Amino acid sequence: MAHASPYTCGVQATGSPAHTGGPTTASPAPETLLVALMRLVRLVKRGNDAPIEPALHYVLHTVACSGPTRLSDLAGQVQLDVSTVSRHVRALETSGYLGRASDPDDRRAALVSVTETGNRVLEEAAARRRARLDAVLSQWPADDVQTLGRLLDQLAKDLEAETSTPPGP
Repeated sequence: MAHASPYTCGVQATGSPAHTGGPTTASPAPETLLVALMRLVRLVKRGNDAPIEPALHYVLHTVACSGPTRLSDLAGQVQLDVSTVSRHVRALETSGYLGRASDPDDRRAALVSVTETGNRVLEEAAARRRARLDAVLSQWPADDVQTLGRLLDQLAKDLEAETSTPPGP
């Protein structure tokens, strides 16, 4: 039976006692960052008392930020399959958060847009998130808050760019 290396729990070994004759040195691995990000997402979701689930909220938020949009364009923006976005949009329409109208440039296509009710849901959710984050981050130095925001934004952009780049040969 082959011996498997033990899971390192987010620490990447850069040497091993067996091979170097000394203690193992370790550095934070990407796994540590990913675990922290997943924990952060879970904690944010736990505090979410919005009337819609996070996936639907993301679609609603995206439409609100981009303005009236076609389903195919929306699917590209949220990086989901058109059939998934279509189900999300139907659920948001049924709840009265999105409306649908003919595209004036192409009558065969439809545009979805946020309703007054949808805007209210987004505004209320944003106010709750701001209050929650303000309560936590008010103890942090302002420079740390700005640095965190800048680095998280950069990480998100880099991950988006990496996932939109086709793999090499």
